[in-house]
Amino acid sequence: MKTNRAVGLPEASSFSEPPAIATDGKRRVVFLNPAAEKLLGVSRKEVLGSELSAVLSREAIDTLTRSAILRIPGAVPRAERTVYILDPTTSKAASCPLSKREHEIVALLADGWAALNIAARLNLSHATVRNHIQNALRKLEVHSQVEIVALALRSGWVDRQEPRWNAASFASPRSHVEAMAADA
Repeated sequence: MKTNRAVGLPEASSFSEPPAIATDGKRRVVFLNPAAEKLLGVSRKEVLGSELSAVLSREAIDTLTRSAILRIPGAVPRAERTVYILDPTTSKAASCPLSKREHEIVALLADGWAALNIAARLNLSHATVRNHIQNALRKLEVHSQVEIVALALRSGWVDRQEPRWNAASFASPRSHVEAMAADA
């Protein structure tokens, strides 16, 4: 495993490791793995050695406050290390202004579900689902379900799923009359 010579911390070798960032006692960044670079939208070169609040956006700082934090004391304050293990799912959902239920409904819309089907799946009335959709539209200041899904996908609030249907599922089923005639 490679190590970062400046601070003696292991470098992440792949994106399969959780995003992590470490700071010294003065909250200067001393370590950032590739997964954290991708999640926070920063590069290692621009962040290392800089004070945390000076290089990260407000959203990124919010992500850090909701992460697992490990403080490693040192002999002197500047030798102290704080390691933040980030949760990518929390950071995406945290920046989303929608309620948990609105987010769930938007995710189902992104998967291609219609409001009536969402109502049946979540055991809600159709009117309640429509109200959640309207509230989400108002909060995000968009005018259609297509826009809300596009915004949610672009912002990373929902993941793009492969369609759960295939060409075979669209084969025309026999009508009830045809089925009864064939059984007779």
